[in-house]
Amino acid sequence: MTLNGESKQKRDILMADMGLLFVALFWGAGFVAGKFALEGMGPLNITAYRYAGAALLMLLLCLRRLRRITKKMILWAGLIGFLMFLGNTLQTIGLQYTTPGKQSFIISLYTVLVPLLSWILLRVRPSRRILAAAFIALAGIALLTLKDDFTIGLGDGLTFGFAITFSLQVVFIGMVIKDMDAMVFTFLQLFVAAALSVITALIFEPIQNIGDLNPLPLAGMLYLIVINSTCAFLLQNLCQRVAPASHTAILLSLETVFGTIFAVTLAGEVFRGRMIAGCILMFAAIAIAEIPVKRGKRSRDEIADGIQKNP
Repeated sequence: MTLNGESKQKRDILMADMGLLFVALFWGAGFVAGKFALEGMGPLNITAYRYAGAALLMLLLCLRRLRRITKKMILWAGLIGFLMFLGNTLQTIGLQYTTPGKQSFIISLYTVLVPLLSWILLRVRPSRRILAAAFIALAGIALLTLKDDFTIGLGDGLTFGFAITFSLQVVFIGMVIKDMDAMVFTFLQLFVAAALSVITALIFEPIQNIGDLNPLPLAGMLYLIVINSTCAFLLQNLCQRVAPASHTAILLSLETVFGTIFAVTLAGEVFRGRMIAGCILMFAAIAIAEIPVKRGKRSRDEIADGIQKNP
């Protein structure tokens, strides 16, 4: 490779890393945006509007690419779209009963769940440091979520359910995305999630008009549609074509940091005592799981990290 070629590659990776940093920022702010939206709209209506709006925007972006749709793409998008619908429904309902900061930390458990699920589904065995990170993360979750009587709140339990469904989504996408058009696949995922969300909302919640929302819930809803879903998903897919897997994993895990910052500054959330200790343990688990080890050959952790992430 020529010097100019190396410089261009480094510049492209730097730009991709910056893009992934923005994805983490968008997702981190999404916890607070969801809390604001809940002040004026039910959780099922929020999920329906979010995915329907994002699917429409993605359709406009990839109209000329729809001829690339294949049967395999439809089948996998259907499965992953279902996981998106189920997970984000659990997340949004759970947000009614917990705080944005706590939710952002619980969801970050996917950083260790993904390698463990890869072990089960793909036979990619994690190393000892990944297993250690899993136990540290579980300890952090316990400190963060357990009440004085050692029970887990409803919102915390639902959020943990989202972490599991999202981790499955990550693993499945990593198995198939390289052979498919990322933009079209993203649209199909969103379309399936939107269809399921709209049907669920029609059955279980009174229909609400997004135009009737007060300014703050409306702003939260529009953020979820345009920034947190459409822009973040598209930017993530574009950046992961260039950014090394280790960069992607580390940068996207910063979603937790941004989620906490926005929860404290915008939602007035306060962390005290064992919650702070739980957060510290979660940060330690993320660092252990995500920071790659320099070796001559790819480690098992790096293989697990190589699976693409898509919330």
